[in-house]
Amino acid sequence: MARRFSPVITSLLILTALFHGCSGLQKEPVTKQYFDLAPQLPASIKDSLCLGKTLMVKAFSINSAFDSHSFVYKVGENEYATDYYTEFISYPSKLITEKISGALFGSPYFRPVPGDDKKEVAFRLSGAILQLAGDYKDKGHPRAALELMMVLEKKSGPVFTPVLSRTYAVDEPIPDRNPSSLVSGWNTGLSKILMQFLTEFQALPAS
Repeated sequence: MARRFSPVITSLLILTALFHGCSGLQKEPVTKQYFDLAPQLPASIKDSLCLGKTLMVKAFSINSAFDSHSFVYKVGENEYATDYYTEFISYPSKLITEKISGALFGSPYFRPVPGDDKKEVAFRLSGAILQLAGDYKDKGHPRAALELMMVLEKKSGPVFTPVLSRTYAVDEPIPDRNPSSLVSGWNTGLSKILMQFLTEFQALPAS
């Protein structure tokens, strides 16, 4: 003889089945990772705060493809992917501007402008972040890609005249796709760019 259930019991059984089915699909929340940048200059040209020429650093612009807290990976010739669970602690344009400023002011060649007195500005630096990505096109050889355009202008009377304009590109090999390895590669690349910039600045004719 077939067993019959009341409508109430039937509804409860259906709800219980649905609850267990849905809970089985749930996943543990993924914790985001946040990273800072820390370029390093040789000990011989750092820790010399407030020496050298006064420099005003303008905020760097950034290619819209990389204008995000999230890390960006190049996975094909013209294909990129965004890692929403791995981020910079600040917008990359702001972060890189701050790191470049700190490194240059910590060298014996530049010092910050006192207050907001534009009359005291000797040099002005502006730039653009053209590329900031983990290059994973070749799965066996991941790389940290960074490309910056930097324009240094010298104040001459009431106007600024460009004295150094370069695009610096680095493509650092990294051991794996771990975000920490990628950040280390970017730090190495940014350090190399800063060293090249300072070397070229030293070679400028004195006036």
